[in-house]
Amino acid sequence: LLGMHLGIAGGLPAYIRRAKELLLASREGTNPLQGYKPSVPCGHELQLGSDAFFEHELIGATAMCKATFVLVAGGLGERLGYSGVKVSLP
Repeated sequence: LLGMHLGIAGGLPAYIRRAKELLLASREGTNPLQGYKPSVPCGHELQLGSDAFFEHELIGATAMCKATFVLVAGGLGERLGYSGVKVSLP
């Protein structure tokens, strides 16, 4: 718990406060992302097998030990203002 508390902006009390605010917004049918316009970030187009590809792959592989992946469970993203499945959000 201490690790979680130290790793969250504002600690666990702030996390719980934000969770309660989001649950209340959900119950009231309000969209906390109202007005948010999703966009595709700028990036690099890499050719498979190129030197640049392998350089970026090494950077990514090195960072993987610090990465976390979350798969959201089921349903569409209509509450988020998105018409597709949540895992396809840009």
